[in-house]
Amino acid sequence: MVGLGTNGSNGHTIDGIPLAHDAEMAWREAQGASQIGPFDYVPPMGFREYWYPGVFKKDVGAKKPVYVKMLGEDIVFFRGKAEKVHALFDWCPHRSARLSQGESEFPGTITCAYHGYTFDGKGECVAGLIDDPNTPVIGKMKAKSYPTEEHGGIVYVWMGETEPVPLEEDLPPEILDSRNHCYYHVNEWDANWTEPVNQGIDYHEAYLHRKTFNYMGGWTKPWKFKFHGLLSKDLPFFRPRIANYGGIKVTYEDEKRVCSNPVNVTYGEDFHPGVNGKWPRKRWYMFLPERRRANFSPMGAPGTSLLGIPSFAHCVELPSKIRTGSGSHKPAISLHMRWMVPITFETSRVWTYTIGPRPKTTLGRMYKYLWYVLWRKPNTITRINEWEDLVTFQRDRLRYDLPQKLSTLDTVVIYFRRHLAMRSRDFQRLGGAYGSKHPPTKVSVDQHVVEQQENVPAGAGDS
Repeated sequence: MVGLGTNGSNGHTIDGIPLAHDAEMAWREAQGASQIGPFDYVPPMGFREYWYPGVFKKDVGAKKPVYVKMLGEDIVFFRGKAEKVHALFDWCPHRSARLSQGESEFPGTITCAYHGYTFDGKGECVAGLIDDPNTPVIGKMKAKSYPTEEHGGIVYVWMGETEPVPLEEDLPPEILDSRNHCYYHVNEWDANWTEPVNQGIDYHEAYLHRKTFNYMGGWTKPWKFKFHGLLSKDLPFFRPRIANYGGIKVTYEDEKRVCSNPVNVTYGEDFHPGVNGKWPRKRWYMFLPERRRANFSPMGAPGTSLLGIPSFAHCVELPSKIRTGSGSHKPAISLHMRWMVPITFETSRVWTYTIGPRPKTTLGRMYKYLWYVLWRKPNTITRINEWEDLVTFQRDRLRYDLPQKLSTLDTVVIYFRRHLAMRSRDFQRLGGAYGSKHPPTKVSVDQHVVEQQENVPAGAGDS
């Protein structure tokens, strides 16, 4: 079955090619065990021409700055005038000491702890505290500054070289909707940012997440037992699980995202002629019938998603956002979204957004908070994402220098690596992406950016 789906772009094209054409091309490429590499078009250190979440505003004090590494660059955040949070390259342009070791001696500035040179939010040196008050370096010495904007208590940073777009263009539309409410969770993962994206759209869950007890540590780690399957009102522990996906269908695509659903899903067990046997074996405790949905979405619901498009199981959006389940305007259905921020080649900062309709009553808000703290966060964010997903592809457990052969379950992975990557602002504005096999051709970069890209391990860009 050709996984074309519907063209949700309202006739939009990229270079004159209808977007639905890319869905067909990705599906056909999957039939031939595609060898598109993880960094053929996708940059190992992240797409740069985008806004990324940096820090919670509340974490940046009036006196003490906050250091964060993003996309291989060292950044210091500090309070500016009118409480705006500014971001500068962390290395002082005087003698390359860390600005984050200093403090805000004067409102709206940051002072280097080494010699007292002081910089404003634009990176301009405005004083040398132990230098002459009229020192000639004022107006001549400047630290690199990064544009910042704030939304929902989070400070976002523009990491690109070109003029920033309005922040709203890169924010998830769901959090811009005043009818919705969001919980945030942030953690660092020992993995290149691309793999949390790939595993968010590759339909691995029917195998990796099916085991309940032994896989999680058995008697040696009983706290990792997946008790949520016993407590859920749907009782999934007692129902047949997915045996296989009959195919993957692209249900929506536009300039920056692509969404998909599985088709012809088989539950229970299925015969595999290559091993002359059925898998998985029936379990005695799976005595309830499978729970079928008219529009399959493991964590969503039939109908319209919070994005305003048909419900979907998986979605990837530039530069590095994935959605598992589409959410719904029904109060009980929330969207699970992760936004990956590259730190180094081997580490990422993962921002998890749990978005759903805003409760209308105090009791409703209390109930939703308890649901998040006692159910969604320990079950989905910690147990599934960090105890099961991450451990399979974290540092030294996945190699990027070996050839990969992608198949039908990787249809959207292929789409992301080739078609979506080529629609990125890096390709549109710069002509390519740093570190990939198609580097920029239009704009030269600051030397320190070049140096950061040269620190990517050998072979990281090979497929």
